[in-house]
Amino acid sequence: MLHVVIIQDTGILQKYLRKIPVSGNKKRYLCLEEESSDNGVLLEKEGFLEITPPQFNDDFKKEFLLEYVNLVGSIGLEFNSRRWWGTDIASKNRFTSVLPYLLHQFIKVIQVLRNEDFDVLIILNPPRHIVIALKEFLRKNGINHDCLGERGDVIAKMGLQISRRILAVLYNTVKISILTVYAKTKLRESIKKLSSARVPFYVVKTFVYNHSFSENGSYKDVFFGILPDYLKKNNKEVLIYAAILGNYRYCLAKIKHCREQVIIPVEALLSLTDILQAAVQIFCRFSVRKEHLFFENEVNSIVNSLLIETFNGLKYYQFLHYWSTKRLVEFCSIDTFLLTYENNPWEKMCMTAIKEYSPDTAIIGYQHTVVPQASANMFVSCKEKTIMPMPDKILTVGTAPKEIMERYGNYDNGEIEASCGLRFEYLFKIPASHRTRTGNILIVLEGIFEVYKMVNYVLKELKDHPQYTITIRTHPVLPIERIRHKLETDLALITNLYFSKEQSLRYDVEKSDVIVYWGTTAALEALSMGKPVIHFETGFILSYDPLFECRHLKWTVSEKDSLLKVIEEINSLPDEDFYQRQRQAKEYLGTYFHPITDKNLQKFILK
Repeated sequence: MLHVVIIQDTGILQKYLRKIPVSGNKKRYLCLEEESSDNGVLLEKEGFLEITPPQFNDDFKKEFLLEYVNLVGSIGLEFNSRRWWGTDIASKNRFTSVLPYLLHQFIKVIQVLRNEDFDVLIILNPPRHIVIALKEFLRKNGINHDCLGERGDVIAKMGLQISRRILAVLYNTVKISILTVYAKTKLRESIKKLSSARVPFYVVKTFVYNHSFSENGSYKDVFFGILPDYLKKNNKEVLIYAAILGNYRYCLAKIKHCREQVIIPVEALLSLTDILQAAVQIFCRFSVRKEHLFFENEVNSIVNSLLIETFNGLKYYQFLHYWSTKRLVEFCSIDTFLLTYENNPWEKMCMTAIKEYSPDTAIIGYQHTVVPQASANMFVSCKEKTIMPMPDKILTVGTAPKEIMERYGNYDNGEIEASCGLRFEYLFKIPASHRTRTGNILIVLEGIFEVYKMVNYVLKELKDHPQYTITIRTHPVLPIERIRHKLETDLALITNLYFSKEQSLRYDVEKSDVIVYWGTTAALEALSMGKPVIHFETGFILSYDPLFECRHLKWTVSEKDSLLKVIEEINSLPDEDFYQRQRQAKEYLGTYFHPITDKNLQKFILK
C-alpha cells in the first residue's frame, strides 16, 4: 500500500527516520524547493532515492496559464466586489501574487503521486499553503499519509505574518494621514483652481519620481513621455493625477512650482475619513466558499490560506485610490481618464470610482511595457470579463503585445488597438552595433530576489575561464548585498568579475559581446542595439522572458545547459548569419514597439 509522509519541518526528519522503521522496495523523497544537502545524504543512507520533479512542455505551460486565468476569474464571479478587485490574487500580477507559484508546486506533487512510482514517499518542506489541498487529494485517492510538523509551524508563521500586516496597516494609516495634510497644505491653491475649472479635464494617471523633473523644474512623464504635451497642443486641459514614488518632499516642491502641467498627488484629494474607512475595510475578512477547481483539483484551501495570511492581499495605498478618485470626480469634470493597464489593484480602484461617479468619462488603458507569458495580469478570463472594472479602450505599444494579449485573454474584437511605445522612443534611434568578440559578458539583473539563481549559474559556468570578463549590472532596488547570502561563491575570489558603476545601460551593453538576462526589459534595448541575448530559464511554469516569442539573435539556457557552449556557438556564427539574425531581431522589435507619430498619438483622443 502506498504511503506518503509530508514533513514541514526538516528538524523532524531525523526523529521520524530514527523512531519509525520505513519499509518498502521503492523508497523515494521529493524536494519542491532548495533543500539542505544534509537531508539528502540522510535520506539516501536510509535507502531513499530523490524523485526529480516533472518537467512540463510548452503546451502544458499554455494550458496552465489558461487554467490559472480561469481560476481567478471563477473566484471573481463569487466575490465581484471592490475589496476582491483590490487583492493581489485578483490582479494576477506576477511580482505580487504567489498563487501561480503555489499552484505550480501543487501540480508537481500531484503528477508525482499519480505516477505512483513509490511505496513510501517523503515530501519535504512543501509550501504550507498547499498542504491542506495535498491532504485532501491523498484522502480522495485513498492514499495512506501522515503530516508531521504542521500545526505549530503553520500557526507560528501565519501569526507572524498577520502581526506584521496589522502593524504595516497601522503605520501606513498614520503615514498617509500626515502626507495628506502636508499635500493639502502645500497645494492649496492648485486644488482651488482645480475645483473652479469650467472645462473638463483629460486626466493622466501616472507616477512621479525625482527624475521626472529636470534641474530647471520642467516635467517629463516617465510612462507617457511626450503625450501630455501633445494633448495640450490638441486643446485638451490636461491634469496629471500622480502617485509620488520619489522623495515626497522634493517631488511636492517641484509639483508646486511646475508651470507646464497641473499635477495633483493622490494624497491631496483624500480626507482623514477616507483613510480610516479604507483601513477598516482591509480588516474585514472574506474567504472562498464555492468549489473552485484547478486541473480538476479543488484548491479553495490554497486561496483561503493566502487570504487569511495577507489580510485578503489588499495593498492599503492602492486600495485608497478608490476614495481619492471619487474625490477627484467630485472636484472636477473629466472627459477622458488615461491610466497604465496592468490590471493592478490601484487601476481597478480608479476605474471603479470613475464608472460609479462619472459614467460618461471615457477610460483608456495603456499597455506601456512588455508582455511576457507570465504576465497573467494582462489576460482576462471570460468568467470575469463582464464584471471586472475594465477600460473602454486598451492601447498597446505595438502589434506583438496586442496579439499576445488577444491570444491568451478573452478580449472583444476591436477592444485592443496598437498605438506606440511612448517609453521606448529611444529604441528607434539606436543604430545596430558591429559584432564584437572581446569576451565581455554582461549580466543584467532586475529587482526580483530570485535573480540570485541566474548569478549563481553564470558564475559557476564562467568564473574559472579568464578569457571571459563578467560584468554584473544590478537593479537600483536590489543591490548585490541583498542576495549575497544566497550566492554559492565568494565574489571576492573571482578575479574576472566586475560590477558596473555606469548609470547608462547603453554604455554597458555597447562594451559587451553578449547579454544574459532573466526577465528585464533591458534585453530589448540590447537586442535593439544588435547584441546577442541569452535568456536564463528558471524552470518556473510560466516564462518571464519579455522576448519569449522572439527567435532571432536570442538563446535560452537553464541550469542544466553549458553557458560556455552557447557563447561559443554565438561566436562561431558566420558574419552573414549573425547580421541576418540581427536584422530579423530589429524587425521583430518593430512589431513590438510602434514609432511615435501623430497618427498613433491621435488614438489617445477618444472625445
